[in-house]
Amino acid sequence: MSVVLVGADVDALSGLLVLRERQKLDVFAPRPILDLLAANQIFDVLDPALVRRIEVVPLEPMPCGGGLTLTLLPMPGKIPLYREDRSAAQPEPGPTFSALLQADGRSMIVAPACAEITDEVRARLRADVVFFDGTLFTDDEMIAAGMGEKTGRRMGHVPISGPGGTLERLRDLPGRRIFLHINNTNPILLAGSPERSAVEAAGFEVAYDGMEVRL
Repeated sequence: MSVVLVGADVDALSGLLVLRERQKLDVFAPRPILDLLAANQIFDVLDPALVRRIEVVPLEPMPCGGGLTLTLLPMPGKIPLYREDRSAAQPEPGPTFSALLQADGRSMIVAPACAEITDEVRARLRADVVFFDGTLFTDDEMIAAGMGEKTGRRMGHVPISGPGGTLERLRDLPGRRIFLHINNTNPILLAGSPERSAVEAAGFEVAYDGMEVRL
């Protein structure tokens, strides 16, 4: 079994802790994320005799098991919340990636976090299926819901709507486009909502528990 780490936030790393039952496991990650694992002794619960930590150099394809080739694509992002200065108006950039997986001439990209859809990001998101950051529908969603004081971009997530949002920037992206990493405040989770209708009209899908995608 293999795990690919594309970010260092708690929700990206904590799943490793439930994989500690002495089973063989390969963890693929770039050097900055491997260094974070090494600096926190709690991850030593993963027996090094069974769990290999394998460095992935961004933009360099490498085999990752199961006949798959993995390429990590750098994305605009920020350092994890537990390492940032919470009083800072702007977050410090940090290691954030998407994972390009390829096999038998087919490809898939998983990009759960992206702070800005630059022209470079647009150029890299070329695959048969792209799973993309769908955390918030509007940039001020958490503030409007009374559940936070930060905008989506301040948290490292580009909003789905609005200027520079995903609907605007990725509307013409080829292949299937599926939103994932969706916050519970996001109205696209509600079937029949105007926001759900807007993303579907633009050709996007919304991921759901148990979803299977065949390439």
